[in-house]
Amino acid sequence: MPYADYGMNAGIADAMNLSWLLAAHLNGWAPASILDAYAAERWPITSQVSRFAMSHAEAEIRRRGAVPEEIEQAGPSGEQARREVGRLAYEINVQQYACAGLNFGSYYDRSPIIAYDGAEHPSYTMNSYTPSTVPGCRTPHMWCGDGTSLYDAMGPEFSLLRLDPAIETAALEAAARLRGVPLKILDLEAPGASAFDSSRLILSRPDQHVAWRGNDLPADPLALIDRVRGAATQTGNDA
Repeated sequence: MPYADYGMNAGIADAMNLSWLLAAHLNGWAPASILDAYAAERWPITSQVSRFAMSHAEAEIRRRGAVPEEIEQAGPSGEQARREVGRLAYEINVQQYACAGLNFGSYYDRSPIIAYDGAEHPSYTMNSYTPSTVPGCRTPHMWCGDGTSLYDAMGPEFSLLRLDPAIETAALEAAARLRGVPLKILDLEAPGASAFDSSRLILSRPDQHVAWRGNDLPADPLALIDRVRGAATQTGNDA
């Protein structure tokens, strides 16, 4: 449904998703099997965006075709009709022009290159969502202590966000080097009462989605690296 550029936003996300998968393979640190994640991750989102857009367009068509006869009348009945028309117009259009949930709340729940931990992804609507570090969700944004954006501070490839500098990450860094996976370690000051409170380590992908999280490194860091680079089935390792 060509309505409000939702398809364009989804298309940009499609391109970002496919571009980093292709780059990973072409740069030599991921097998061709990493490309299997593209359809697994993006097809459900594309389908969902289509349903959201169609439902929204149908709701707007119904609204425009249901103008009360008394809307121009003076007196209580006219006032009530105008209030109701205004309320409905707002509720429909605030979703159209402030669709944060549709743009930022989507998550990947069936990806072969994400290490899930059994936690439930938070639900979202067209215009609202809950930032979360559940694997598959978009890495929550925050402002760093120096005033810069977390997204600007992260590396162009994988970033391990460490909210406790005392955690030893050498084993994961060594595993990434062994497989040639670019990895930046970024120490963050843990913000209070935020989406980051549940985990001290968050592995964020090049497309700013969470690939893994935990309070300590996994028992087999190499298995995790193989999982996120699309090689888990080839090596027999799993995260």
